[in-house]
Amino acid sequence: MEPELEIMALPNKETLEFYDKVYNWITGGYREPDNKIVYIFSKDVPKEIIELFLKIRDDVELPISENFHVES
Repeated sequence: MEPELEIMALPNKETLEFYDKVYNWITGGYREPDNKIVYIFSKDVPKEIIELFLKIRDDVELPISENFHVES
């Protein structure tokens, strides 16, 4: 009997976009009591990156909080 092959699913478009364009601007984060991640962005993050994050965060395949912070 041959071993069963596992099929890995590719991440959705928003998750790929998060890691490709947004993730490098994140300097830290922490988990809220409901286990969602609050990300902390670099103080020099472009406005366009925050706008993209807000647009895609609900569809990213991670438990992302509605809250986020930008370093001061």
